[in-house]
Amino acid sequence: MANPELETFLQQAKGDPALLQQLNACADLNAIADLGSRHGHRFSGVDLVRHQAEATLRLSESDLEAAAAGVALEGHLWLMKIVWG
Repeated sequence: MANPELETFLQQAKGDPALLQQLNACADLNAIADLGSRHGHRFSGVDLVRHQAEATLRLSESDLEAAAAGVALEGHLWLMKIVWG
């Protein structure tokens, strides 16, 4: 289930280049949640994982294939990184 405050923050970030730059500089999802908190939004790193998983499930087959090949998809604010070990 989507967190409305997270949705609002992501829309705000998409429309604000300075905020988007700060978001992109975050080291992890908890840091993004801290940034959101400083802008008045309550959500957690776990909410971000859930949001990303739900968004991934809505992708078309061709978008999933592109993501698997490493193509950045329009509208996504971050990419998943797999760390082995």
